[in-house]
This record gives sequence, C-alpha cells and structure tokens, in this order.
Amino acid sequence: MQMRFVRKGLPLVAALMLMASPAHARDMKFGHVDFKGAVENTVAYQKGMQRLEALKAKREKELNALQDKISAKEKALLGQSMAMSPDALEQKQQELKDLRKDFSRKQQDAQEELLNEKNRLDQSLVSDFYNVVQAYGKQNHYDYIFMSKSAVIYANPDLDITPEITKLLDKKK
Repeated sequence: MQMRFVRKGLPLVAALMLMASPAHARDMKFGHVDFKGAVENTVAYQKGMQRLEALKAKREKELNALQDKISAKEKALLGQSMAMSPDALEQKQQELKDLRKDFSRKQQDAQEELLNEKNRLDQSLVSDFYNVVQAYGKQNHYDYIFMSKSAVIYANPDLDITPEITKLLDKKK
C-alpha cells in the first residue's frame, strides 16, 4: 500500500491508517459526509427555513408600517411646524422621537428573534445529525466517517454517504 502526502503533517486519515496494521488497514471502511449538504437538504430544515422566512416577512411588514407612520408624521410636522405653538411643536417632536426609539427597539427585537429561531433550528438538526451518523456507521460497519474533507486530499465519491444521511434525518422527523 503506497501513500503520498502533499500537506505538511499527516492528514487524519493517513495517521489512522499508519496506526493500524497493514492487514487491518486494508479491511477498514471509511466514509465521509457533508454536514451542510446533509442537513440543508432535509425536509425539516427546508420547513424550518420557510417558517423563518415567514417570520422575517411578518416582522419586516410591521417595521415598514411603523416606518411609514414615522415618515407621515415627519411630513405633517414639516408642513405644520410654522403654524404651531412652541409647546405643540415640542410635543410633536417628542412623539416622533418616541416613535423612532420604538422602531429601533422593535428592529433589534426582530433581529434577535430571527437569530434565536435560526439557532433553535440548527441545534435540533445538529443533534439529530450526530445521532444518525453514529447509528449509520455502526449499522453499516464503518470504521471511520469523516465530516470534513479539508484534511483529506482525495476522497472517492462512492464513499460519500451524505444522501443516505439526509434520508435518515428526514425519516427521524
């Protein structure tokens, strides 16, 4: 068995093979899975992203309505400011200031809500991913399943188990 290494240091696969006896290394079963591809192609992820997009659209609609209200009040104030008493002008300016502050807070709340929802979606799928890959590896007698191709110089496309993992993740939901 001849191996050539291009990078400094030994990639993980090569290091594992060197630790094994030559006879055992030939019998080892390796696989690789693309985490992002496996998870993002699941029905659960697609539905989660649709819910997230719907929530985003709802929050944008609310913010746009508030922004329109602010713009209308600014325009009205600009047109009427010369005819207003100083007290009335000050009151209208304070109302505008309060509306802008409310807009800013709602914008921050919406961003935080979207981020939290995305994190919840990701966390639920990460847990499922690891459980499915571990079960798949045991059931199919893999010695190693790698998630990152960055340490691998070459990977036979036939060893890519990403589609199988995606199907198993879909069955889980």
